[in-house]
Amino acid sequence: MNFMERMAATLDDEAFAAMFSPEGLARQTTWTCEDEHMVSYTTSRIRAGKLDGLFAVSYYEPRGRGSRSGKAERWERTKIEAMDTRREAKQRALSFYYAHSPKAAARHGWNGTSYGREP
Repeated sequence: MNFMERMAATLDDEAFAAMFSPEGLARQTTWTCEDEHMVSYTTSRIRAGKLDGLFAVSYYEPRGRGSRSGKAERWERTKIEAMDTRREAKQRALSFYYAHSPKAAARHGWNGTSYGREP
């Protein structure tokens, strides 16, 4: 058992969130864009933190060595947005992902706001 697993097993959610994740704890999905940016959104409501009861989308930019060559080793969170519904969180995450992944947007028929039809 590694350090984080031991900490999670011995602390309750509030104490763990206070030490490692002040926004709260939740399951999340993360996508890496074609330009090395990353976006993640929570797939469950956040618990035990500042954003308790909400969903969130986090945006990350590559930093440091390799960040311009497409071989980033480190990312920095640049923005976090909170919202009431999972659907809205996923929609905002998809918008960011497709804005930074033009090939995927074309392949999936994304036009900036929806699939297929013009806005």
